[in-house]
Amino acid sequence: MACRALVCAIALAGACLIPGPAQADSCDARPVDGLRAVAVRSGGHERTVNVYFPVGYSVGQRLPLVFDLHGSKSDGEKQAAESGMRAVADRHHFIVANPTGGIAFAAPDSGHGWNIPGVPLFGGAQTPADAPDDVQFISDTISVLVAAHCVEPRRVYATGISGGGRMSSLLACRLSGRIAAAAPVAGLRAGNPAAGDPAKPDPASCEPERAVPILTFHGTADGTNPYAGGGEAYWRYSVPQALERWAQLNGCRLRQEHQSAGYRVTLLRYRGCRDNAEVVLYLTDAPVDAGGGHIWPRLAKGNAPGNAGQVVSLDASEIIARFFERHPRRR
Repeated sequence: MACRALVCAIALAGACLIPGPAQADSCDARPVDGLRAVAVRSGGHERTVNVYFPVGYSVGQRLPLVFDLHGSKSDGEKQAAESGMRAVADRHHFIVANPTGGIAFAAPDSGHGWNIPGVPLFGGAQTPADAPDDVQFISDTISVLVAAHCVEPRRVYATGISGGGRMSSLLACRLSGRIAAAAPVAGLRAGNPAAGDPAKPDPASCEPERAVPILTFHGTADGTNPYAGGGEAYWRYSVPQALERWAQLNGCRLRQEHQSAGYRVTLLRYRGCRDNAEVVLYLTDAPVDAGGGHIWPRLAKGNAPGNAGQVVSLDASEIIARFFERHPRRR
């Protein structure tokens, strides 16, 4: 994402999110900055996706696309505010889509959830039988944005928090031919909990057709999606098991590496994977009031009580953007 002036040289294409301009007739050539509501018809449903075009978006230029997915009982615009991904898009020149999940929580709850087949919703309710197919919806959204809104098809990515992290994990499992890399926040999965042993992932529920680079963030004090596993029926197995399963799926040969990444943060990484993939976790071992809970990590402002003024300081959105720039889809 450091190349911003013109077109990345071919030699740098694998290390920069900005591809060259598209052919004039291949996408919407109108210069647009800012937010646009894009209509998507999927599975007989008419849905709208808020799509953010960065400052400096120019005529016919194909850009990368990042799906930024909300957690359970939230929506696309609340997620945009939580992640701050649109400001990152302005700095690094990519498009951000903030769709809203197809399941509306009934009163007295509010907001929406994602249809993740085979597991109940947050709170234990079963997925409605007529719930829209959200994987197909995301795939249809990709098709619309590639065809008409200047998205580079080999640079489509997914991130999200909590339920949106689980959904971005599902997209990596089910849409690996379209999603170049995924970065679940506080929600990494590698398939559903196994029916016979929910403390392990079910291999049959996640069978990507290619190696998918994975980046994730999790706190040891996360009480919603516990790092060590357990919790609600949709969760159950641990984050380390999910990480190891993705390393297996990606054919990673090297041992897990550990290094410090700041105050009470450890970076765990599997490398030597097929197709230049990698599997990375930023693990925050801190109490909730110091940044180790169920959150989207942001740069710390001020001090947290009871922690001698020290708080975890990570800019997850910036780290995610830089991870995505290293990983275009190669096939």
